[in-house]
Amino acid sequence: MTFDELFDQIQKGEITKEEAQRHFSLDWMETASRYILDVNRGMRTNIPEIIYGEYKTLEQTIELTARLLEKHPRVVVSRSPFYKELNEYFKEQFPVLWSVNATVIGEMPKPKGKVLVISAGSADHPVTYECEVILRAVGVEPLVFEDRGIAHPTRVLEAIKQGVEQDVSAVIVVAGMEGALAPFVASLVPLPVIGVPTSVGYGFRAKEAALTSMLASCAPNLTVVNIDGGLRAAVVAALIAKNR
Repeated sequence: MTFDELFDQIQKGEITKEEAQRHFSLDWMETASRYILDVNRGMRTNIPEIIYGEYKTLEQTIELTARLLEKHPRVVVSRSPFYKELNEYFKEQFPVLWSVNATVIGEMPKPKGKVLVISAGSADHPVTYECEVILRAVGVEPLVFEDRGIAHPTRVLEAIKQGVEQDVSAVIVVAGMEGALAPFVASLVPLPVIGVPTSVGYGFRAKEAALTSMLASCAPNLTVVNIDGGLRAAVVAALIAKNR
């Protein structure tokens, strides 16, 4: 449970003073087999617990997820190669939103605030969808526009116009190749823009070109995460929206 969710329950009278105090206690670490779980992270950071699953076995991932779901309404599993198996294992007990890069198991929170997500091309979809999934898990509504690269700038303008009209708090731009979409979008909006360079491109140092380009941008409202770093971009954008 995140701090926002606990606060809402206290306001509505759905939780007693004693129950609320237990959530703030120092009893915030539990052991699952050989692993130590920080079960109170969401209370401190207002971000759901995230399991990095890339190098974990299916059994390890299921064990950690099940233990966390005993205390939390949802768990995010990042970059697990067993995303299909996790869906099959948990879908009878919990809602599951699954994808290649991020899977959310459990009830989604009610969204507060909006973030605009724009991608340059369909090849950027896995990272773009990762941003969408994480935004929903943290409790923010994503407005997603894919395949809006600067090869046809009017498609970008349409996405920006709709985002501004719907009062988004931040913009995430997912782009590979030379990464030019991120500074272009940043030059058009009075908002924080988070660039996510992807490992999509041709030829010499292709997987690094978008990162280098975005980092070298002169757009002062553009900040950049690491290559394919959709999760980090989504978490930061969500906190901007929720703290607005």
